[in-house]
Amino acid sequence: MQEVIVEIKDLNYQIPYGKVIIDGLSLSISNGEFIGLLGVNGAGKTTLIDLLMGIRPHSAGVLKILGEGPMDSKREHSNQVVFLSQDISHNAKLTIQDQLNHLAWFYPNYSKEVEAKLLNLFKLDSKARIGSLSTGQRKRVQIIFGFAAKPKLLIVDEITAVLDPEARELFFELAHDFCLNEQGSIILATNIEDDLRDVVSKIIFLDKSHAELHPASDINHLFNLKSQT
Repeated sequence: MQEVIVEIKDLNYQIPYGKVIIDGLSLSISNGEFIGLLGVNGAGKTTLIDLLMGIRPHSAGVLKILGEGPMDSKREHSNQVVFLSQDISHNAKLTIQDQLNHLAWFYPNYSKEVEAKLLNLFKLDSKARIGSLSTGQRKRVQIIFGFAAKPKLLIVDEITAVLDPEARELFFELAHDFCLNEQGSIILATNIEDDLRDVVSKIIFLDKSHAELHPASDINHLFNLKSQT
């Protein structure tokens, strides 16, 4: 059964007393869709993610996730959205298990079975302290949490850039299964062409405040545009 996960109509964001970053974006993301987020540097990828996560308010238009505004005071579905980013901080003194337990309490669908399976697949010792891990290993912990939480929407910001080839391949296998079999939706922001090729169903492309939704078949054209800017 098709469900609208993200609904955006005529979305605008303008820096207070400054320039327009996003101008008139309209799109709809349904369950099971894998969406790529691509744009030239400074085009607004981070801003759009901030709007989706309720980190900053949009200036005009409609933005709904599971029927709710990201900044609504009484959101019922905030525990159905997971955000994975290079910039998320960790408590270095915690063990991996402590970190996962701390994150899991907010997500009612969190699966300890999936967690255990992914710890094994990503070759991580749950007793290891976060402070002893490499950057790539810390991102593996985030990925384990993201899929074990079983959200309806997973937003991933540039995280694949710091994964080794084996972990990166595993991430995309998990992402494919998440969208196909669990009917979850993913928005992946990346500047790596291979991250999007043969994986995503659609691509949001941002350039000079203009944003459009493109079919995945436009990937070569979009990366050419990106390289020319």
